[in-house]
Amino acid sequence: MALRGETIIFVPKPSDLTYVEAMNQLRAWLDYKKVQPADFKIITGLKTGFEIGFSSEPDAQMFELFEWRA
Repeated sequence: MALRGETIIFVPKPSDLTYVEAMNQLRAWLDYKKVQPADFKIITGLKTGFEIGFSSEPDAQMFELFEWRA
């Protein structure tokens, strides 16, 4: 559930990464940028990936630049 004023960004999980590897990359990026998400959900089903909620619009915009490492 999104909190009032929260921006949710969906990031698809690359098929060549396990959930653990993907979560480690996400956490490393968030820690490096000193960004604290308001919410973090694993999504499975038709869409597979992560929904990450941010209470700060600048943090959400910065996160849109996230790229998976090979």
